[in-house]
Amino acid sequence: MKKILLWSLLLVSLVVNFVIFKDLADISQWVVQSTREFTMSVWYNRQWLAIAGLGTLAVAWLLWFRNRGLAGTGAMIGVTLLSVFLFYSGYINPHLMFRSQQHTAKFVPVSEARPYFERTFEWARYGWQEYDSVDEINVLVLETDEGAIAYSDYFLLQPHVATGGPVQGEEVIMTYCGLTNMGIAYSPVIGDQPLELSVMTQLENNLVLFDHNTGEPIQQIYGTMEGQPERGQMREWPTVRMPLASFEALYPDGRVFVNEIPGFSEKPLVAAWDRLTRHVMMYNGVSLQWVGDDPAFPTIENFDERLPRKSLIYGLNVGDDYVAYTADFIRSQGGVINVQVGGRDLVLAYDERWDAIGAFYNDTGAPVAAVGILGETPDGGRLSRVETLKSDVFWFIWANFHQDTDVNRVA
Repeated sequence: MKKILLWSLLLVSLVVNFVIFKDLADISQWVVQSTREFTMSVWYNRQWLAIAGLGTLAVAWLLWFRNRGLAGTGAMIGVTLLSVFLFYSGYINPHLMFRSQQHTAKFVPVSEARPYFERTFEWARYGWQEYDSVDEINVLVLETDEGAIAYSDYFLLQPHVATGGPVQGEEVIMTYCGLTNMGIAYSPVIGDQPLELSVMTQLENNLVLFDHNTGEPIQQIYGTMEGQPERGQMREWPTVRMPLASFEALYPDGRVFVNEIPGFSEKPLVAAWDRLTRHVMMYNGVSLQWVGDDPAFPTIENFDERLPRKSLIYGLNVGDDYVAYTADFIRSQGGVINVQVGGRDLVLAYDERWDAIGAFYNDTGAPVAAVGILGETPDGGRLSRVETLKSDVFWFIWANFHQDTDVNRVA
């Protein structure tokens, strides 16, 4: 009877910790997937599950110490290591892999940034974007009250959350999902609730954050609390993608976010851990998104075939009206598209000089024939950026979350 009790406790521990692993360690989604509702239920009940998973394991060991004839030493150690590994991978490891930099990010003047990119060029290339030089490395640009900031995909890949700076007096952070290839600048506030954000997991190939203050999950692409969507959305701020060389020329007083892995002589444990997680696990996992037609994680069931799945699009919305454009289409329209979205007149423009695409509100009352990446028009005016523009995002993910999106809309 005691032997049955012992193995029942070990089995419960394994099952509970497997559930934690399956739903909170996103790497498990390569093999087994849960419904969104089940994953959220696991998240909301994770403390109780942790107590159950570790508690039953502890009781099993107590029984075994009192009567070691109930199970072999090797069996006890093997089951325990597996159970602890599952628990660690789902409950603890995500917070160690993706250490939020909401308040602690490092920036250097643009004049000092190149050596950081040169040292990490092979990784900063992302392997699939085929950059030939540091000049071509893509950066996301956020204009703040204290000047412009550039964020590269590589340096954003590990924290997923990095501080920005004040914009119109509000604290702003950059969030980034490598699977979606999407950066969104948000004010970390919903309603009157300040948010302390870290990585929870990914669902349907898009980052899910969570707020330490409320425990609420927040899907990056939505910016709303999973359990309290009625409270509203984090405020978005405009960003634009461009090559590093363009940023250097346009913003000579700008700053660049850097997030190098420390050397072994500085922090040996962190150096080893970050090389393992960033270069072996995260980098290679994300790289799967850039090959073939299938998602890196097989968690998307419906595909919109109006564009090839892995097309990179420029998506934006005004209210509930969503549109997506390919760079080739914008260029085919002479580089300028005047269009109405959500009742607002907008203009999308490709600036060949800086190799960048921007979206702007057009309140001039007439179509705009030309506009530069900073919003400048031939008559000396300057248009305001559309804050919801997401640049070079995978089409199949955009269409999955915004299923009513229009494609390549023209006036």
